[in-house]
Amino acid sequence: MPKYGEELKQRILDAAWELFDEKGYKKTTVNDIIRRADTSKGGFYYYFDSKDELLHSLYNIFDREYEKFYKTMDERLDSMTRLKQLSQYMLYFIEGNTSPEFMIALYDMQEKKRDNFQDQNRYYFRLVKKIIAEGQQRKEIRDDMTAEELEHHVLVLEKGIILDWCVQNGGFSLGYFGTKNFELYIEFMKYENKGKD
Repeated sequence: MPKYGEELKQRILDAAWELFDEKGYKKTTVNDIIRRADTSKGGFYYYFDSKDELLHSLYNIFDREYEKFYKTMDERLDSMTRLKQLSQYMLYFIEGNTSPEFMIALYDMQEKKRDNFQDQNRYYFRLVKKIIAEGQQRKEIRDDMTAEELEHHVLVLEKGIILDWCVQNGGFSLGYFGTKNFELYIEFMKYENKGKD
């Protein structure tokens, strides 16, 4: 059993999330996180080697939220609608719970670490691919490309919108603009029956 327990690790993650939102990533220190989490340096460093490593692990919070949302989705909806709703939720969640500075720090960390946040085995990425594959089976989503190829297109679109939001320092509604762009992209993904059946 861990020396400190998972409850402390979660407190540290929650404290960091709050502080990154309040003060920004760069202005938040490890000591700030330790105070907010009501722990010691030993408690912090038992789980994380640095503030950067802690930031890198916050992707779990994103995936936990997406999983909760997915469980509430109506499975009777067509795959395009579910994909749109998931993307919309993700973009509004990021807009409402992070800042452009925070997202830049996550992407910057991705460049250094090359794992976790952009890991193709992350829950969100697997979920997008799952919905696409189901849509292909139901003949709702084009099948002349693989689910992996279409998933890549969706993720590039979402990342591009998020990056633009960051570059413009949150100068537009990420959720609204992202949803509008996704509506245009849906036309590209629609299944076309060209004498296949």
